[in-house]
Amino acid sequence: MNSGLGNFFPYFAGAFKIIVLVIGGYLAIKWHFDEDRRVKEAAGEVFDRPSAIKKLAIIFAILVLATLAIILVIYATDKLLY
Repeated sequence: MNSGLGNFFPYFAGAFKIIVLVIGGYLAIKWHFDEDRRVKEAAGEVFDRPSAIKKLAIIFAILVLATLAIILVIYATDKLLY
């Protein structure tokens, strides 16, 4: 595997796998929270909505953690393979 594509593939595959798993996990968690909100609102319970600052902080934290995870996978793959 001396070709450029052969050396690049583990990084691409690892990053792609993490991105897909993070997006899938986010959507699964979001669906469960939305379903819980729908059931509580149908029962007449009050469900407080998070503020815009809290939403922004959560999105920023997720982006930072996803970036760190991708960087960690790239460096771990580099150390394990080479």
